[in-house]
This record gives sequence, C-alpha cells and structure tokens, in this order.
Amino acid sequence: MKMFLNVLKWLIKFALVFMIFFIWLRYAFDSDLQAALISLPCGMIVIALINLLTRNKKETISLKIKEEQEARSMFDNLIQNKNYDFFFQLAKTRHKNVKKNRIYTISENEEGKIMIYPYLKMKALDKDCALSIYISAKKQKIAKVIICAQTIEKDVENFCKNLSIDIVLLDQYDCYQYLFKEYDFFPQQTHTSSSSSKYKQIFGYAFNRSRAKGYAISAMLLLAISFFIRQNLYYCIVATILLLFALLSTLQSSNIKKFEKDLNKN
Repeated sequence: MKMFLNVLKWLIKFALVFMIFFIWLRYAFDSDLQAALISLPCGMIVIALINLLTRNKKETISLKIKEEQEARSMFDNLIQNKNYDFFFQLAKTRHKNVKKNRIYTISENEEGKIMIYPYLKMKALDKDCALSIYISAKKQKIAKVIICAQTIEKDVENFCKNLSIDIVLLDQYDCYQYLFKEYDFFPQQTHTSSSSSKYKQIFGYAFNRSRAKGYAISAMLLLAISFFIRQNLYYCIVATILLLFALLSTLQSSNIKKFEKDLNKN
C-alpha cells in the first residue's frame, strides 16, 4: 500500500511538471504531439532532480526546523518568566555541589568552579554584557563560564577568546542541543504568535495538499481554453502559475484543519 501511494504521488507530481512543459512547448510548436513527446523526458528529468535534491535533506531539515521552533519557544518562556531557577534545577540533575545566586548557578567538580549564567533578555548578548559577566566570574575564581542567551552578537565570540577564563557561549538552539537534550531536562513550552509564524501558517493554509486538486482543475480549464485561443499568453501564464501552486501544494501537509485552527487563534 505504501509503495502504491508513493507511486501515485510521483505520478501526480510528474503530471503537473509535464503539463507545465506542455503548455509552453505547444505554444512554441505547431504540433501538440511534438510538444507532448518533448515534455515527457523534460518532466522526468525535473522530477528526478527534485527527488535527488530533497530525498537526503528532507528529514534532516524537517527535524532541525522542529527543534529550532521548540528551542525558540522554550527560551521565550524562560525570558518571559525570568526563570533563572530552571538552570539551577538543571545543574542539580548532574552535579551534587550546586549553589544558586539570584541570576546564575555555580557548580563545583574536579575541574573547579563552573558558572551557568542565563542571560534572559530579548536583546542580543553584546561585548559589554559578556565583560560584566567575566568580571563577576573572575572575582569568584570561576574556572569556566557557560553563558546562555537567546541571541549573541557576532563579535562576542572573538572577544571572549581573549579573556583569561574559559567562556562557552550558547544561543537558544545550542542550549536546546547541549543542555536541555543532553540533561534530558526541558522548560515548559508556550505557543507564542509572531508575524513570521503567522505568515508560515498562511502559507501552509494556502498551499495545503487538499488544495492541489482545485489548482490543477483550474489550470486544466485554462489549458482547454488555450486550444481555441493558441496565441493568448494569458492562458499559458496563469495555467503555469496554477500548476506550480498545485505542485507546491502536493509537497505540503494535508492537515488543513490544523492550519485553520492556528489562523483562528491568531
């Protein structure tokens, strides 16, 4: 059954690409048969290239996007609640000797004192803030500082390399990867709405897989009309756009109810 569905998906995508070539080749050639024969190998080549480019990256990209969204949501929650205590609880899952300051946490092992400093602010960590943290750590004879920030300015990393204390910089995604996942300890997630996520929801709604049929039918109607008005570029252009929409929709999620629910929330 799975093989049948995969073959069916391939045929649908091939048919859409084939029709795009056919629309323009029949406009260029007088013979529709000649246009169709040339469109066949062209469609196969394009579909083969799409499969080649997406096959190895699709699962990895999908997983990374999901993790980036989770990392953003988790760190937003920490910032909104000024939840410095979370990092203290996280450190306690691995270290016995842990002390908590109002903001930072200090654990001690054979390597010396390690400070986890959560920079829970919306603005990016800059050199001045990094220097302030360094001075505080130096006074307490800290061997290593781990600074957790939502975003970090580009020049901060080079700046920290010249300091006498080992400073590790973790942005929100690094915190998710090297602290939350590694320690198997996660903050609560919240669903925050933003303009970028709203645009993604609208995009997903417009190009939902369930809409591919409508786009394809509309394109076929315009193509049928173009047989009677061959020289009218309008039908070729609009039919091509609709077929591209249909092709794009076949690559999207079919869960249209989810998109409608998300849009209503916003």
